[in-house]
Amino acid sequence: MTDNSDESVLLDHARFLVALGDHDFESVVQQCTEILDDPSEASERLARRIVGEHFAAHLTEQETWPDELDTDRLHRAFRELDVSGIVARLDHTCCQNCGISEIGGEIPADEERRGYVFAHRQDMEAAVPGGGLTLSYGVRSRGDQPPEAQAGIGEEVAGALRRHGLTVDWNGSPKRRIDVSLTWRRRRFGPLAAWPGGEPDSSDRPLSVSYCDMPRGGVQNAWVPVSFPQARDVLLTVAPYKGNYINFMIPSGGGLIASWGPGPDLTFELPGDEESARHVTIAEAEEIVSVLAHEGRVALP
Repeated sequence: MTDNSDESVLLDHARFLVALGDHDFESVVQQCTEILDDPSEASERLARRIVGEHFAAHLTEQETWPDELDTDRLHRAFRELDVSGIVARLDHTCCQNCGISEIGGEIPADEERRGYVFAHRQDMEAAVPGGGLTLSYGVRSRGDQPPEAQAGIGEEVAGALRRHGLTVDWNGSPKRRIDVSLTWRRRRFGPLAAWPGGEPDSSDRPLSVSYCDMPRGGVQNAWVPVSFPQARDVLLTVAPYKGNYINFMIPSGGGLIASWGPGPDLTFELPGDEESARHVTIAEAEEIVSVLAHEGRVALP
């Protein structure tokens, strides 16, 4: 037997997790039931119904979204910051203190980074329903952070966000976090869009992707048909860790492999042809995937 308070808690948490866009149906159901004080079979059935309703509404709504979203701009800016030496993460730990203490775990043991920027779970819970996103930032240092250096990292972060069309509210002080105005929207597709009451997506999907997104997103070995905006989402959200990769394939059988290496450094190459490997910028990577999706041809620089 569930009560109204359980239903309210499930509604809020399901709405957040479905909109966040990082977890499949079964994972959202599990996370929703786990937050209840006394989970039961009845509460799981309630969670499955509520999550299913949110999945249906989300998938219907995303059909009306523009091709490029604020989240695309945000992820693009974060990947460019990663490449520049500032480790950039969303939904990183539970709170600011944990985020700062654990950000070093996002950096390979044999590499260095100049700084960091992240939004923790509480920040995401404020942003996803329609609020702005607040970011923490700083210098990668074992001791105290020089205010000027911390402010310098903040300037780089704010500059990258503005460069990609996002509105930033920050006065330049290292004592203040960075506020970003955005509308949070994440597309669901493939396994992340599947739910027991759903129907197969019959819209145009010019590409198929498979990928490795460790340690957070796991490995997607099966080919997933995607639109260009969905392929771009994969490109911009696969974590920039050595060994993570994305396979892109077109119906004719041709394709490309994008892979992250030390640095972090992004490389594109033809399948089975290591000599074709090219280091690319984030902007070049998007253009290559766009040409592959819209023209059906490989365009390595």
